[in-house]
Amino acid sequence: MKKPYPALCRDCKYGLPEDIHSWTLRCHHPVINANDPYALANLGVKTRGSECSKERSKKGPFTRCGITGKLWEPE
Repeated sequence: MKKPYPALCRDCKYGLPEDIHSWTLRCHHPVINANDPYALANLGVKTRGSECSKERSKKGPFTRCGITGKLWEPE
């Protein structure tokens, strides 16, 4: 499947709603979480993930996913 434009986190296989606030999406991609200290240091059994909005706000050629959604995968 070709990546849609715009590639939305809600349609990505790694974008999941937060347990407490269903309007906030969390990224559960292992590459993204490997660089997020809050995702690595959570106490829960299920990984908390990184904030999708923070990750997608990043711009530049060296971002992991960023505004272009480089790591986006279909559900």
